[in-house]
Parts: sequence; C-alpha cells; structure tokens
Amino acid sequence: MAEYRIDELAHAAKTTARNVRVYRDRGLLPPPQKRGRVVIYDDSHLTRLRLIGVLLQRGFTTAHIADFIDGWESGKDLTDVLGLQRALTEPWSAPDDTVTISFTEAESTIGSSAQLQRLVEFGLARVEGDECTFTDPKLLRGFASLSEYGFDIAALLDIHEHVHSAVNTIAKTMIAAVKSHIVDRHGEGWIPQGQDVGKTIHMLEIMRALSVESVHATLERTLDANLREQLGEYLEAAIDKTPRSDRTSA
Repeated sequence: MAEYRIDELAHAAKTTARNVRVYRDRGLLPPPQKRGRVVIYDDSHLTRLRLIGVLLQRGFTTAHIADFIDGWESGKDLTDVLGLQRALTEPWSAPDDTVTISFTEAESTIGSSAQLQRLVEFGLARVEGDECTFTDPKLLRGFASLSEYGFDIAALLDIHEHVHSAVNTIAKTMIAAVKSHIVDRHGEGWIPQGQDVGKTIHMLEIMRALSVESVHATLERTLDANLREQLGEYLEAAIDKTPRSDRTSA
C-alpha cells in the first residue's frame, strides 16, 4: 500500500493540504498514522478523498458527507463501503507504465513545444520542472511508428483529438444512462446501503465491461467497412488511371 505525506496525498487527490486538514478535523478522513513527528497517509485516505470530491461535485455539503459516512460505516460491511468508494473514484482504465525523460528530450522527440503542450492538454504527458512524464507510452509508440511512414505528429494528434471527443461523448451517454436508471428507481440523492452497495458495484462493473466491448466491437466493424469502401474506391480510381498497356504488361 502506498504511503503519502500530506502534500503528496493532496496532490494525488487533486486537492490542497488545507482541505485535507479540514476534512480530517471534521471526521471525514480516518486518522493518519504517526511516526514520530511525521504524519503518514495511505491509499484508503486517497480513496476517501476522491469520494469526498465526487460527493461535493454532486452538491453534498461536508456536513451531509460526514453524516453519510458516519451512518454508513457504523454497523455496515467495510468491504462494501470501500468497494463502492473504489467503484466511484478509482480509474477504470489501466494505463501502461509511465515514461519520464527530460523536458528537452521530450520536446525534441515530439518535434515542438506546441505539440508537447497538446499532449499535456490531452492528459498524455505531464510536465514537472525539467522533466516530462508520458502517461500513455503505448499510444506514443504508435505515433512514432506511424511517423516513420511520413505521418506528421500534428496530424496524428488531430486524429486522436477527434477520437477522444467521440469516445468521450459515448462515455457520457453511457454514464448518464446509469445515473438516469438510478434516479428513476430510487430518486435524486439516493446512496446505496446494505445489500444495495454490492448490487450497485456489480451494475457499474457490468456497464463498464459492456461499454468497452461495445466501443471496441463497433470500432472494429466500422474500420473494416470503411477500409473496404475507401480503399476499394481508391484502388478502382488508381486502376482507371493506369494505361491499359501497363495493366497488360503487369
């Protein structure tokens, strides 16, 4: 289990050290470990901070969140509590290992500071001081492989931007369907308790698997169809432009 100082925990949870102290003082966070004068937090604190962030975004006040956590954890199955926290707050994606190089080397590899900035905006890179961390090396290796065939990095980033926008729209549609289903069945502001916790986690897992499979399968089919259609048209046009004598000799 990872360990964090307060500043490290705040950075990982995308909040501030001041907020961490406030949440701790209000009982929203479990007490950290003390090792001499050093205060140590762990992944359970990070998960809880992410849950607090999600609930605050949904309009809950810190007082409501405190009541909810107190009522939920008293007599409730801790496994279910942590399970729902993870389902709501932990990333579903499983990124490759990150790669960190110097900023100068990263800029040279990508080709320009403007393109590197686009990677940062897409979440594919993170610049910290004199270093640059690539968060999806597999995708960047694909870019590099295509660049060997003459593809421009800027053009590949344009493609990625279109794909990201389309997939983001699909993701929003699917998550909105889950939210609508919950509201229709239970009303606004409902939070699962007891046996409903496990059922809700399972429902989210099924929706995730279905969403990924749906996008993957649909993309494969449409890529095949468009490849046949567009490449077929290209080859037909190319053949029509080829002199008959060349075709005969070939």
